[in-house]
Amino acid sequence: MANFFPVIMYGSVLSLNLYSLIYFMELGYKMKKSGREKEFGEDIADFAGFEFCFFTLWNFIFQILFMIVAIMDEVSKLMKFSLITQKRLGKTRAVMYNTILFPSTLMVMSIFWILWHTDRELVFPEILDLFFPSWLNHMLHTFIVMPIIIELILPKKYNFVKFEKSAVVLTAIFMFYQILYFSIYFCHGVWLYAVYKVFTWPQRIMFTACQFVMVLSYQKLGIMLQNCKKPSLRQKFK
Repeated sequence: MANFFPVIMYGSVLSLNLYSLIYFMELGYKMKKSGREKEFGEDIADFAGFEFCFFTLWNFIFQILFMIVAIMDEVSKLMKFSLITQKRLGKTRAVMYNTILFPSTLMVMSIFWILWHTDRELVFPEILDLFFPSWLNHMLHTFIVMPIIIELILPKKYNFVKFEKSAVVLTAIFMFYQILYFSIYFCHGVWLYAVYKVFTWPQRIMFTACQFVMVLSYQKLGIMLQNCKKPSLRQKFK
């Protein structure tokens, strides 16, 4: 039964995440179809128009992709697929986790809940409660810690993810998103996250730089935690 534990855990979380993603997509669709988003204010209008540009959703979708790969990796071992297939799936899983999943998830959680407890209007205006359920908010900003915890408690299988190479990939993704984020403002006059509305330009630049330092620090922490784990008895690859 122990060998099925990762599949059961990831399968359960994946099912909840897929349901949440479908629900999230339906929210935006229904709002656009009704044409009433502007009646509730610009915050809801921005959500309905740019819901797929929020980094929170990017991270959530990446979590779904990671769990699919993780389940495939575990199934490949249970079904005794070829060693080449197991190695490729395991490598992909480790790179996804250490390069993006661990740091981006912790950054989303940290920034969201820090701003929420400082002044929720800076990150999730109260008017959004009119149509955005509390459980979905927690699925996107709290429950996302589950894949991280599951992967951390599993035995270590691979040992080839290095911070130097992972940091380059993460930096490229971070810069790409920031270019997209600021382009939305310059092209449409919309700040996806309300905190940018109250910041001056020096503060916006500083806030962005702090996010970059934070996400790299989380990446370093994640790789260190993985390297401290004992190897799995089933480990076959270096």
